[in-house]
Amino acid sequence: MKKRVVILGAGVTGLSAAYRLSQFPECEVHVLEKEMEVGGLCRSFTEGDFTLDLGPHKFYSNVPGVTEAMCEVMGDEFLLRDKTQKLYMSGRYFSFPLSLVEMITRFSPIKSMKILLSFGWQVIKTTVSSQPDQTYRDFVVNKFGKALYEQIFQPMARKMFGNPEKLDRRLAEVRISSPGLVAVLKQVLFSKKVDRTVSAPEFHYPKSGFGRIPAKLMEKAKANGANFHLGVKVTKIEQSQGKVSGVWVSSDSGKSEFISCDQLIYTIPMQAIAELMPELPAEVRQAARFVKFRHTVVYYFLLKAKSVLPAMWVFYPESKFRFGRLSEMTKFSPSVAPEGYTALMADFTCTGDDPEWSMNDEELGKHLLNQMKPLKLFSEDQIVKCFSKRFKNIYPVYEMGYEERVNKLRNLESSLENIYFVGRLGDFNYNNSDQCFDMGFSVANHIQEKGKVAEEWKNLRTERFEKYRIVD
Repeated sequence: MKKRVVILGAGVTGLSAAYRLSQFPECEVHVLEKEMEVGGLCRSFTEGDFTLDLGPHKFYSNVPGVTEAMCEVMGDEFLLRDKTQKLYMSGRYFSFPLSLVEMITRFSPIKSMKILLSFGWQVIKTTVSSQPDQTYRDFVVNKFGKALYEQIFQPMARKMFGNPEKLDRRLAEVRISSPGLVAVLKQVLFSKKVDRTVSAPEFHYPKSGFGRIPAKLMEKAKANGANFHLGVKVTKIEQSQGKVSGVWVSSDSGKSEFISCDQLIYTIPMQAIAELMPELPAEVRQAARFVKFRHTVVYYFLLKAKSVLPAMWVFYPESKFRFGRLSEMTKFSPSVAPEGYTALMADFTCTGDDPEWSMNDEELGKHLLNQMKPLKLFSEDQIVKCFSKRFKNIYPVYEMGYEERVNKLRNLESSLENIYFVGRLGDFNYNNSDQCFDMGFSVANHIQEKGKVAEEWKNLRTERFEKYRIVD
């Protein structure tokens, strides 16, 4: 008999797992997705003659085997793009990651001296009395000094995740790929090579938008016999004799159906497990309540203009800008917009209590345009259309104490044996799309080889998943 594997969620983690499992004849694959489209935040959509992504996406990976696997999937649809990104601060554009030369030559002499003295003082303090990093702030200050932390990292962290003094050091460790000023200095003086663990000089991008990747994964998985159930909501996960026995789903018509399984791959938001399994112990359900994500907003300006940004995307750390980043779609692929037009995206995270989350599109557009005026990127008469896309619970927030709560949920993998938490949402793992692909491939391979959650799976998480780092 075939081994039935049910996958909750058709984001890129679920799709890569489905694709890999569909290559094994002994597996019967069922993917359950509440939306009518696959890809999650990695999908694309059309607006008139424009093809738009849900925020800027690139495909680049240092994870062994992932680039080769995705190039095989995408074939000649993959373009190889030279990456350009910048940082805007104090009315100037800087390279990003920030170079030591620019810090010395392009900041004011007073500011440059303050940054270097701050870093030197931090080196002395760390040498005399080294204390382990506890918070996001600790990690950054020890690597870069207090002055650079306050100039760039603190305001950016507040925009993305909240108060950096309440965030776990792990978030900075994962998110900030730069190895610190000492290593940067060594790189400048002794090496001419680009450190690909810090910055990707080029990346792959599909000619017709990033959404072609999830579309292609589904197409190939379907061709191999995988079953996709779109527009269905998972209402309950059933367990029996210490294992997950299946899931209940409902459709818009109100029809309810039970789908049994031998293995369950869980890629939807981790905290939802408390609602789907109400019989879980109180301490586990309580832990799920405090697993926090932030919402994300992408605001689009469709413009009659050839180009408006000096790079593919630009980071804006200063607090006077509500958005943390602007990006331009036509710089990823000229095929996504009509000739003579471009699309600018402003993206930022927020909570449900932030005023921007409650603004309608017209209010939010005016709010963002007022902040963009000093940048002089475009005039209002060049705007063809503007609107937003908003998504709940997208960015994991590593608050102090998060690991203990997340591990209480991950322990279900041991107690239930046949459930796997994977992906950015499902495993509460702040990662990039390439790492989500890797998690999907890895869980599929593990199910095929091992058949149940075992010690090898725990080792895989420790030795592989927990060593992921974001590469800018």
